[in-house]
Amino acid sequence: MTQALVDHVQLPMPPGGARAARRFYQELLGLAEQRDPALDRPGVLRFALGGAQRLDLSEGLYTGVAPQAHLALSVQDLTPVLQRLRAAGHPVDQARLADNLAYTEDPFGNRLKLLQSPGGALSRKDHHVTEVRLAL
Repeated sequence: MTQALVDHVQLPMPPGGARAARRFYQELLGLAEQRDPALDRPGVLRFALGGAQRLDLSEGLYTGVAPQAHLALSVQDLTPVLQRLRAAGHPVDQARLADNLAYTEDPFGNRLKLLQSPGGALSRKDHHVTEVRLAL
């Protein structure tokens, strides 16, 4: 069996969405934007997810996704992230099954699941995307 690791996840954003994407992913979620002269082109943004993984946002036509499709991100402390999201007017759906997770949407309707790391500390294991669900 071949083992595969996640290199990146690509999500859509509408044309002209770069400013809203930076506000959401950098300011609210705290992800660092990655620049690479070999890969940079108009309409594409990249954000570091930890380790070598990254999130790519590309301008294009939004076709919609299955309601259960989402990107799951581990955070060190969920409470301040949720406070920033709510203050900025983003929907937050705190799961009734557990206090340490919540769902939100980016400005383009992409669903994100936010999980607090056990004990509030991110381990080396937490620096990797552990759950990606895509609707095919």
